[in-house]
Amino acid sequence: MGNGLKNFKFYRSFRVRSEQNDKIFLRISLLHQNGNRQTLGQDTRLIDFNLFSLSFKSNIHIPIGTKVKIEIFTKKIFNKWDLEVEGFIIRSFQENSEEQTYNYGVELINQSEESELKYFITDYIAGFSGKKLKDFLIKSSLSVREINVDDGVELFGLLNVLYKEFSRSDISSLLDECAHLLHCEEVRVWKINLEKDKLENIYHSSNCTHIKDNSFNKGELGKCFTTSRCINTFLKEPKERDEDKFTLNNTLCLPLLNKERKCIGVLQFNNKKGGQFSIIDENMGHFLSLVIAKRFLNYIVKSKSTSIAHLNPELKDSFIYFGSTQKSSAIRTTLKKLKYGKTNVFIVGEKGLGKEFFAKYLSNNSEKDIFNCKDPAHLEKILSSTSNFSSEQTLIFKNIDSLSSSDQSRLYNWIQFQDCKFITTSCKDLIYEIKSGLFHKQLYKKLTQSRFHLTPLRNRRDDILTIANYFIRIECVKRGLAPRELSPESMQYIISHYWPGNITELEKVIKKTFMLTSHDCEVIDIEKEEIHGFKNIEERLIFSADTSIHPDKIMKMIKSETREKKVS
Repeated sequence: MGNGLKNFKFYRSFRVRSEQNDKIFLRISLLHQNGNRQTLGQDTRLIDFNLFSLSFKSNIHIPIGTKVKIEIFTKKIFNKWDLEVEGFIIRSFQENSEEQTYNYGVELINQSEESELKYFITDYIAGFSGKKLKDFLIKSSLSVREINVDDGVELFGLLNVLYKEFSRSDISSLLDECAHLLHCEEVRVWKINLEKDKLENIYHSSNCTHIKDNSFNKGELGKCFTTSRCINTFLKEPKERDEDKFTLNNTLCLPLLNKERKCIGVLQFNNKKGGQFSIIDENMGHFLSLVIAKRFLNYIVKSKSTSIAHLNPELKDSFIYFGSTQKSSAIRTTLKKLKYGKTNVFIVGEKGLGKEFFAKYLSNNSEKDIFNCKDPAHLEKILSSTSNFSSEQTLIFKNIDSLSSSDQSRLYNWIQFQDCKFITTSCKDLIYEIKSGLFHKQLYKKLTQSRFHLTPLRNRRDDILTIANYFIRIECVKRGLAPRELSPESMQYIISHYWPGNITELEKVIKKTFMLTSHDCEVIDIEKEEIHGFKNIEERLIFSADTSIHPDKIMKMIKSETREKKVS
């Protein structure tokens, strides 16, 4: 593997710019392998620097890979400095062919946060004027160097070198280079196996051993694979791997995408040396994941039997939460984030909206138990249990609003000793129950790290036909019928009806219609009830109000709506 990746990292890294009037001088010596030393003339100038790299200008040609010793001394900064650093030339770029001037990039070696160079940089920045310091802070906060028009030729040449190196290098050398660039102990490539629904460790850097398959939806690897997002985690308590007794302290996971932009694997970096992975590491990791993914662009895998949603053509995202509106799409995105997160989720909504369905979906196929708080025996079973549930498990408590005050206190004391994820459901808005002293405030806070409110069907007029057509497709498939459509009158009725039983009522109505309709009929005509008319805006608000919201809040909304009407 050549210097392409090092070169690219150097190019994108942020370094402090040196001005000519700063009077920072360099004396550069080339350290040859035979032990000889060649000192360059005084025509060298420092361009920029940071703790691990620097660049300088010279009119002398120096081969890539040459080891150099750099003496830095100053005459103008607050404290006079005289220090030495060593490194290797990793990049060379000719700025002007007429002047024969070269820009060199040096990767410094044996540097740490306690090195003399750190204190030199600190002293240098401390001498900045107000405007210069402001500009410096803005640039450093962006973490990486901006690419401008003047960089075009250099960047094109650099990317060309990178492409050639990636095409010629074997994957093991590439992963070793990745480990070096991110200063971590090991790098692993995981690829999905749809026959097992597991992630397989197909490649790893040369200093580590092969380990067993990993579930596609568990741990940091699972979060990265199922969400196609970067996962950067620092473990509060280090974990020891059973296979090789490797102690994991922190991990950075990046998704590997094929040409259809589907996640088919994960690039994993483990144990950042001397700390945890930074935003700069994440940026570099994203680039490296694109490099590795190039080898899997044509890996197109799909299966109707897999439980991996994005690789199963029959499992659509829209099934999670129906609707074609922007709001419905945003809700689906939120649900996917909650599904793979570790936060406790509280689901509130009227009867018939599928709260238990969403609770099961958010459990992320982990081990789960469902407890109905309306059933005292069911609740007693869990509260009297002495076992501790692991972080990989999920407990679902239905109808949490049905708990008595004493059971609320018992449950709060019990969950203090559990590491698992909790998902709770309720038909009532518990915030008002807390204000009335009817619900345990600390228990609510513990169980409601994230809150998901389900909108009644009557308030989702833009989505209701999509939901109805879904149930129609199910009935057609179940009965072996050709696809059918609703009559115009039925469409209007579905949109206008109040639907007090919500989605459950709509599903029952469609099932009943199929039972009463002839198989030869191509159009579905739903049996209609009289639609309730409203005398005034207050009555309309009362009938359309969400019954899971406390009446006091509904009255405030009605009064607000009435005031706005009078003003207009």
